[in-house]
Amino acid sequence: MITNAATFYSGSLTPDGFFSVSSVCAEDSHNTRTFVVRGGVSESASFIGNVCTQLEKEGLYMQKFRNSFAPESLDGAYLPDVDVYIFDGNLHNSFIMSMPDSRQYSVDLSAAANKKELYLNKAIIREAMDNEKKYKEKAVRFLSAVKSVSNDTQRLASDAVNAEKIERFVARFVKKELGSLSSFSGKEYFRFLTSITPQGVSFPENTLVSMCPKIYCIDDKIGTVSELLISQIRESTLLCGFDVVNMLSPLKTQFTTPEHIFIPELGVGIITSNEIHHYRGECFRRVSSARFLDGEKMKKHKSRIRFNISARKELLNQAYFLLGEAKKHRDEYFEVYSRSFDKEKIQSLEKETVKEILTYFSCT
Repeated sequence: MITNAATFYSGSLTPDGFFSVSSVCAEDSHNTRTFVVRGGVSESASFIGNVCTQLEKEGLYMQKFRNSFAPESLDGAYLPDVDVYIFDGNLHNSFIMSMPDSRQYSVDLSAAANKKELYLNKAIIREAMDNEKKYKEKAVRFLSAVKSVSNDTQRLASDAVNAEKIERFVARFVKKELGSLSSFSGKEYFRFLTSITPQGVSFPENTLVSMCPKIYCIDDKIGTVSELLISQIRESTLLCGFDVVNMLSPLKTQFTTPEHIFIPELGVGIITSNEIHHYRGECFRRVSSARFLDGEKMKKHKSRIRFNISARKELLNQAYFLLGEAKKHRDEYFEVYSRSFDKEKIQSLEKETVKEILTYFSCT
């Protein structure tokens, strides 16, 4: 049995609500196939987990995607050997099927539901869902405030950034790690490595260790320097023909300004370490953002930046608390749903899904 150390997130709560990269992942290539699990809101995570376990026993390596609302469970996985994704369509409900039944397939767990029993419990379910939604919306408002405070801090620090030093660092990195430009561009794959959860910001360091023997860690409590360095390195890496795993920030989801990147072919990772998610592990090189900032200019904003960082921490703590309250109500209606499903029918669907995916494996 293969044990997988690489875990990511494919979505996170953000200042703009829940944001998912599942639809982008499904378009990695023209051959990428995606299974979307619909229905069975209380059963979809265990369905995906059981399918992954059975595929691991068959010798398939995979990247697992944790559920940002319940990190102990999964909301998806990727099997690179067969270029297949599986996602929880109940959570990633914005997933768009560009080629339904051709490259994207629905797995309908509602076939195992006792619909009459669920209908009789509809008032309980609705009340719990409404309460969950209310707390999530409150959490989003706090995350929006976090984004506003962080943007203010970055704006204050931008005047102190030495752009020439940034460019020289990137040039040395390119020469040492990437070499010359290529006649073709690399491909880009999108993930979250950090995610907002009820327990706080999750940052699975085991993924770094398993995928990146060589880690460049940028210590940057403000974010201005790491954003510039990593976005420029990302662009250069693609131009040099290397693939990039682009890991978005849950607080700033622009695709061109990742929080971390991996270069799988080289085993190199460039990551951001800050007060929200500090990387304490070993790394090839630890880079301080201070070397790229004018100390005298930073002193002018010292009090304001210190206040913003403290405020950001408090706002985030409140968001975590509200998500925890939302999860309590989520668990309430999950319990009602769980009593109303035929487990044997779901196991049958698990076996069918595993069997089909294994046929792809045998053809590669």
